[in-house]
Amino acid sequence: EKTISSCPIAYQMVSPVQGAFMKFLVQMSKATRVLEIGALTGYSALCMAEGLKERGSEAKIVTLEKDVENFKMAKENIESSELGHLIELKLGDAVDTLSNLDNSVQYDLIFLDADKINYINYYNIILERNLLSDDGFIAVDNALSEGLVIQVAKGEDLSQIPDWAKYMHAFNEYAANDQRTTQILLACFDGVLLIQKKKP
Repeated sequence: EKTISSCPIAYQMVSPVQGAFMKFLVQMSKATRVLEIGALTGYSALCMAEGLKERGSEAKIVTLEKDVENFKMAKENIESSELGHLIELKLGDAVDTLSNLDNSVQYDLIFLDADKINYINYYNIILERNLLSDDGFIAVDNALSEGLVIQVAKGEDLSQIPDWAKYMHAFNEYAANDQRTTQILLACFDGVLLIQKKKP
């Protein structure tokens, strides 16, 4: 409630129901290492931490945020939580941070909820640097983009469609045609695209 009342972009946060879904994904996948690209207020990281808290000493979430004000709010929210010890918050451009993460560490769940223009870049860095575990998956938020990706696919008047929806459509197409992975689109919330490495 504090975050919603004080943050002008709180509408971009995952909803409580989607937060419960993310907690469920963590539990279902038996993840111990989680990477989040786009911390915003820290709420989604805390939801996923709920699913990690019984996982033992190896359990950890690394969450990335490039906006200084969002970072400050996320840091305050995370540090005031009893689950804060499970979460490491990193400030900086995610392309740079991903490129410099220790790639001897792999993540079982990677939640992508950031600037759509860079989704393809993030995706390629994750795969090329082998940051995703063999049985792990990437969960990509906003895959339906309020239904606008369908309008882009149909070739409707693109001048009336925001750029972020065009970037999301481009990412969906890129992932669908990538032979390195398999994907399934869940038509819940604003669309969640689940991506796994192809098995040999």
